[in-house]
Amino acid sequence: MKRAQAAVEYLLMIAVALMMVAIVVKYVREAAERAGKTINESSKTLSEYLQKEWSNVRGS
Repeated sequence: MKRAQAAVEYLLMIAVALMMVAIVVKYVREAAERAGKTINESSKTLSEYLQKEWSNVRGS
């Protein structure tokens, strides 16, 4: 009986660990998506600014 109980406890520990890993992966993925969007927006803004400044330099 103790072996069965130990096996069940072991499986429950593995299940809890897998749930924790899934939660961490979810939050890391969301953070990476937000970072990617921020980088895209920033690079677009920077590109537009540089194009504007370049056209000002060429026009002068």
